[in-house]
Amino acid sequence: MDLTQAIASRRDTRHFTDEKVPEAVLNRALNAALHGPSVGLSQPCRFIDISSSCRQTLLETFSGKRLAAEDEIDDLDRLKLHRSLKLESLADAPTLLAIFCAYPQDEYTIGIIGNHRALEWSCACSIQNLWLTLTAEGYGAGWVTIFDMNMLAEKLDVPMHWEPMGILCIGKPATDYDRKPMLEQLGWRQRDLNLHQFYSSACIPGTKPDQSVL
Repeated sequence: MDLTQAIASRRDTRHFTDEKVPEAVLNRALNAALHGPSVGLSQPCRFIDISSSCRQTLLETFSGKRLAAEDEIDDLDRLKLHRSLKLESLADAPTLLAIFCAYPQDEYTIGIIGNHRALEWSCACSIQNLWLTLTAEGYGAGWVTIFDMNMLAEKLDVPMHWEPMGILCIGKPATDYDRKPMLEQLGWRQRDLNLHQFYSSACIPGTKPDQSVL
């Protein structure tokens, strides 16, 4: 599978087989993550294997956060659909990786003076590298953020400057969702693959053609 195919095939997977992820595959994916671009060469992304711990606690906090999210959905049809969606695989994914962004301590980092969140964007680049490598190897991942992030940090006793970014559930996909994102397949939202998100400075939505956007 080449890079273009991996990009098109990558899915936010929620359904896995019980096949374990070979250590060599996981190591190659983590190595790819190390090669992700990072602001100021900071390499802030940290991964902790929690496959054998925390699962029950995470499921409990997931349930609470999901109920809180559903309180914000007013449309009854959308609420019914939301309740039918599988939004995690914390119990059944063979491998769980907790993700953290390690903010630098007592040192200057090039590039974050304008926005320190560039460190988190750097983590996202590392995660994408890992995800695409897994996809190319026939495996998949699902990024879960619906849980108590602070609880995770406390449970794992990570340094205070490590910001939790979620959990990657990793394994062999049990389905390809009809070659679509799961949320598209199930009718939650449709992708728009047109290039309408690429704008010239003269046609950004909400601006007039002669309006400055600097």
